[in-house]
Amino acid sequence: MSPERFRTMVSLVLTIGVGISAALIGAGFLAALGVGWQGSLIGAATGPFGATTDFGGLTSRLAILEPLAISQLGLLTLLATPVVRVAASVVAFASEGDRLYTAITAAVLAILLTSILLLR
Repeated sequence: MSPERFRTMVSLVLTIGVGISAALIGAGFLAALGVGWQGSLIGAATGPFGATTDFGGLTSRLAILEPLAISQLGLLTLLATPVVRVAASVVAFASEGDRLYTAITAAVLAILLTSILLLR
Protein backbone atom coordinates (compact mmCIF):
# COMPACT_ATOMS: atom_id res chain seq x y z
CA MET A 1 0.00 0.00 0.00
CA SER A 2 1.42 3.36 -0.99
CA PRO A 3 1.89 6.06 1.65
CA GLU A 4 -0.73 8.17 -0.10
CA ARG A 5 -3.26 5.36 -0.07
CA PHE A 6 -2.49 4.69 3.62
CA ARG A 7 -3.09 8.35 4.49
CA THR A 8 -6.31 8.31 2.51
CA MET A 9 -7.52 5.20 4.34
CA VAL A 10 -6.70 6.65 7.76
CA SER A 11 -8.34 9.94 6.83
CA LEU A 12 -11.45 8.13 5.64
CA VAL A 13 -11.73 6.11 8.87
CA LEU A 14 -11.42 9.26 10.98
CA THR A 15 -13.81 11.28 8.79
CA ILE A 16 -16.49 8.60 8.81
CA GLY A 17 -16.16 8.05 12.57
CA VAL A 18 -16.43 11.74 13.41
CA GLY A 19 -19.26 12.22 10.90
CA ILE A 20 -21.32 9.36 12.34
CA SER A 21 -20.61 10.59 15.85
CA ALA A 22 -21.69 14.15 15.05
CA ALA A 23 -24.85 12.92 13.33
CA LEU A 24 -25.82 10.76 16.31
CA ILE A 25 -25.10 13.47 18.87
CA GLY A 26 -27.02 16.02 16.79
CA ALA A 27 -29.96 13.65 16.26
CA GLY A 28 -30.09 12.89 19.98
CA PHE A 29 -29.98 16.58 20.84
CA LEU A 30 -32.74 17.47 18.38
CA ALA A 31 -34.87 14.54 19.57
CA ALA A 32 -34.34 15.66 23.17
CA LEU A 33 -35.53 19.15 22.28
CA GLY A 34 -38.51 17.64 20.51
CA VAL A 35 -39.68 15.68 23.54
CA GLY A 36 -38.97 18.47 26.00
CA TRP A 37 -35.84 17.23 27.74
CA GLN A 38 -35.16 19.30 30.83
CA GLY A 39 -31.73 17.88 31.54
CA SER A 40 -28.37 19.43 32.15
CA LEU A 41 -25.30 18.81 30.05
CA ILE A 42 -23.08 19.03 33.14
CA GLY A 43 -25.01 17.05 35.72
CA ALA A 44 -27.88 14.69 36.31
CA ALA A 45 -30.83 15.07 34.04
CA THR A 46 -34.27 15.63 35.42
CA GLY A 47 -37.47 14.22 34.08
CA PRO A 48 -37.81 10.88 32.29
CA PHE A 49 -34.12 10.55 31.44
CA GLY A 50 -31.28 9.41 33.69
CA ALA A 51 -27.93 10.98 34.40
CA THR A 52 -25.94 12.06 31.34
CA THR A 53 -22.99 9.95 32.49
CA ASP A 54 -25.01 6.76 33.01
CA PHE A 55 -24.42 4.46 30.04
CA GLY A 56 -26.19 1.53 31.72
CA GLY A 57 -28.82 -0.22 29.65
CA LEU A 58 -27.79 1.68 26.54
CA THR A 59 -29.01 -1.04 24.20
CA SER A 60 -32.50 -1.16 25.70
CA ARG A 61 -32.67 2.64 25.80
CA LEU A 62 -31.66 2.78 22.13
CA ALA A 63 -34.42 0.28 21.30
CA ILE A 64 -37.00 2.81 22.50
CA LEU A 65 -35.11 5.67 20.79
CA GLU A 66 -34.38 7.56 23.98
CA PRO A 67 -32.75 10.85 22.88
CA LEU A 68 -30.01 10.80 25.52
CA ALA A 69 -29.10 7.23 24.53
CA ILE A 70 -28.73 8.31 20.90
CA SER A 71 -26.34 11.08 21.94
CA GLN A 72 -24.44 8.69 24.20
CA LEU A 73 -24.03 6.29 21.26
CA GLY A 74 -22.54 9.23 19.36
CA LEU A 75 -20.06 9.82 22.17
CA LEU A 76 -19.11 6.15 22.24
CA THR A 77 -18.64 6.26 18.47
CA LEU A 78 -16.34 9.26 18.86
CA LEU A 79 -14.31 7.43 21.50
CA ALA A 80 -14.11 4.28 19.35
CA THR A 81 -12.92 6.12 16.23
CA PRO A 82 -9.21 6.28 17.17
CA VAL A 83 -9.27 2.62 18.18
CA VAL A 84 -10.72 1.68 14.79
CA ARG A 85 -8.04 3.82 13.15
CA VAL A 86 -5.29 1.88 14.94
CA ALA A 87 -6.95 -1.44 14.03
CA ALA A 88 -7.11 -0.33 10.38
CA SER A 89 -3.42 0.54 10.57
CA VAL A 90 -2.61 -2.97 11.82
CA VAL A 91 -4.44 -4.42 8.81
CA ALA A 92 -2.72 -2.02 6.41
CA PHE A 93 0.77 -2.77 7.75
CA ALA A 94 0.08 -6.50 7.73
CA SER A 95 -1.12 -6.36 4.12
CA GLU A 96 2.14 -4.61 3.21
CA GLY A 97 4.11 -7.37 4.91
CA ASP A 98 5.76 -4.86 7.26
CA ARG A 99 6.27 -7.01 10.37
CA LEU A 100 7.90 -4.34 12.53
CA TYR A 101 5.15 -1.74 12.13
CA THR A 102 2.46 -4.42 12.34
CA ALA A 103 3.88 -5.58 15.68
CA ILE A 104 4.25 -2.04 17.03
CA THR A 105 0.75 -1.03 15.96
CA ALA A 106 -0.72 -4.27 17.30
CA ALA A 107 0.95 -3.56 20.64
CA VAL A 108 -0.56 -0.06 20.67
CA LEU A 109 -3.98 -1.57 19.88
CA ALA A 110 -3.57 -4.10 22.69
CA ILE A 111 -2.69 -1.31 25.13
CA LEU A 112 -5.72 0.72 24.03
CA LEU A 113 -8.10 -2.21 24.37
CA THR A 114 -6.63 -3.24 27.74
CA SER A 115 -7.00 0.29 29.11
CA ILE A 116 -10.61 0.44 27.91
CA LEU A 117 -11.45 -2.90 29.50
CA LEU A 118 -9.72 -2.00 32.78
CA LEU A 119 -11.71 1.24 33.09
CA ARG A 120 -15.01 -0.62 33.11
